[in-house]
Amino acid sequence: MMKNLKDAQILVDRTETGTEEFNEFQAILLNRSKERSKEQNNLIELMSLKFKMEDYLRSDGKQHLLVGDFLKAYLAAFEIRQNKFAEYIGIRPSNLSKLIKGERSLNHELALVFGKIFRNDPMLWLDVQDKNKLNELSKSKSREIRKYSLKDLINQ
Repeated sequence: MMKNLKDAQILVDRTETGTEEFNEFQAILLNRSKERSKEQNNLIELMSLKFKMEDYLRSDGKQHLLVGDFLKAYLAAFEIRQNKFAEYIGIRPSNLSKLIKGERSLNHELALVFGKIFRNDPMLWLDVQDKNKLNELSKSKSREIRKYSLKDLINQ
């Protein structure tokens, strides 16, 4: 809880960086972070990574991140070796490596497993993969796809 009313005020007022109030605010946050349990820190990390995936899905498509990039981030955040993870989920390490490198597609079963382990929606994993595939196709097939329109279809 807040030590006093001044601490509470710091959290609601706009504070400029480099000021004494900003430094106090940082100290409050640092103390709070030290008080969190490992489970609370894990939940925060899970939420952070989930938000990064959601942000990627909302992004303009200029950035290209693989399902494997996100999986690597999850594994790194929780200090889980790829071989240990592959063994745990029952796939060969070489297949996991191919998935991480983007040489293999994520299947629905693995999306369910990833969703269960990392406490997020399995569709999030599939949506990342689908976004990338659609971006690739829109670039490689743009000329072919341009010919289609509802107006032309109706006027035939």
